[in-house]
Amino acid sequence: MNFLLCGSRSAPTVLLIHGMASTAKLCYGELARLLGKRYRIIMACLDGHDPYSFSEFKSIEKCCEGIESYIRKRFDGKVFAVSGVMLGADIALELLARGNISFEKLHLDTPCCAGFGITKPVYSALFGKGISYMGKGHRLPEIALDKAFGKGTRDCCRLIYGGMTEESVKNVCSEFFGYKLPKDMKSFEGSAAVWCGSTEKKPQASAHLLEKYMPELGVRVFKDLGHGELLREHCRGYARELQKFLSAKPQHGSAVREKEEKEEKKRAPKRKLFGKSKPKDLQRPK
Repeated sequence: MNFLLCGSRSAPTVLLIHGMASTAKLCYGELARLLGKRYRIIMACLDGHDPYSFSEFKSIEKCCEGIESYIRKRFDGKVFAVSGVMLGADIALELLARGNISFEKLHLDTPCCAGFGITKPVYSALFGKGISYMGKGHRLPEIALDKAFGKGTRDCCRLIYGGMTEESVKNVCSEFFGYKLPKDMKSFEGSAAVWCGSTEKKPQASAHLLEKYMPELGVRVFKDLGHGELLREHCRGYARELQKFLSAKPQHGSAVREKEEKEEKKRAPKRKLFGKSKPKDLQRPK
């Protein structure tokens, strides 16, 4: 497995793990440039998703082994933070469960660890064929994409990596749509965050499940944003909010306060996430 690095060598290290059927550069190139001003960034090039050398995606477990081997050799088995999106978020959770490397902060963008139930074979087959189709510049029906991941999914097609083999596509779909938290999942006492758009139901269900293992979990549901939209369309805002999370000091009982704040918001008049108006870098392009 290859890794891309940027940023100051003396800065805290942040590991970024990209999503399914994309590449480290397509998914995280701009974010790494922005975060690199304050952090040492490591971008994992997942097996089967690497345009720099041939490889096959075998399983989430094999990806974890590759990441762990690299972090142990180059960084003494420790990084400051791990951040993953979609498949990358599930891999980050598996790294936590395995416990072979350590980190203080965990950021999960749209994790899907609550399971797809009886729909797993349907989505595995649909996306197994669809990834190759989308990699050639075509698009799947919007209703199927939005049903699985929330609105805005079709726009993610431009981030699809067209160089995946059929075997890699088959394996990654099986692993992603079949992923569930390990039964021996370890609790995480560090700072943890789950982000997702308000139209994404699976990540919200996953966040509820993760609260059992993460007492410091903070959940942010971004209003009116769909699948991957915050990272894709508002990268500067994404970087700013992520930096806030990375630099914040841990606060005991934040999960409890998060629930209290949610109940308070239900009783209070509706307010926009970013005050009176969104910052320019978080507004939808006209």
